Amino acid sequence: MLKVSLRLSLLGFLLIAVVTPSANARQSVVLGGKSDISNVQTNMEIQELGRYCVEQFNLQEQSEQGNVASIAKTDPAVLNPLKFSRVVSAQKQVVAGTKYYLRIEVSQPDGTTRMFDSVLVIQPWLHSRKLLGFTPVASPVY
Repeated sequence: MLKVSLRLSLLGFLLIAVVTPSANARQSVVLGGKSDISNVQTNMEIQELGRYCVEQFNLQEQSEQGNVASIAKTDPAVLNPLKFSRVVSAQKQVVAGTKYYLRIEVSQPDGTTRMFDSVLVIQPWLHSRKLLGFTPVASPVY
């Protein structure tokens, strides 16, 4: 009887330890959900991804000059080519690869700065990087 009681007590303590969140836990992680990336300004990998997104956007805009899909046609305040300044904030999500959500500050040829939200998917096993979205932010929030 004592052994059963001791085992149940240990099992209860183990269950409490597993279920109770750690005091050091700062955020909960949801599987498949977005998670914030810290120290974005000093994270060279994230800054390089932001530079890549701007380069890809510039290439797409150049090839779509006559195309209706060009952002410059729908938003004349977007001037091309854009120059990468910095990634302001970033999140990532594990999908079939890693999906990055980047808020990027760019300089336009007229000297003004703008913010863009960018979505990028990286699949390292395929050596693939794909820019899914690059849209101007109406009212930037840092």
